[in-house]
Amino acid sequence: MNLARTANYIALPILLVATILGLYWVWGVLFVWWIVPTVMNGQAFLVFEINREDDPVLYWAIVGLWAVLGLMMIAASLFPQYAHLLA
Repeated sequence: MNLARTANYIALPILLVATILGLYWVWGVLFVWWIVPTVMNGQAFLVFEINREDDPVLYWAIVGLWAVLGLMMIAASLFPQYAHLLA
């Protein structure tokens, strides 16, 4: 089993447990992590595949959305007293 496949098998139960426990920062880290391979490959996925060369505006909008959502989830977990301001 390769590293990427092993990481996916480890990540799935971690994400499920984090969701049950309300640890949304874990999802925030995942959203921020998705930016790395997306920028390296020039491909994002929304409903279908979006290529940076074919549709740069939508591509960068998706990357920006993932960054904002990820940082919001991390911030809401770190500063729960201000979470209502992020909604």
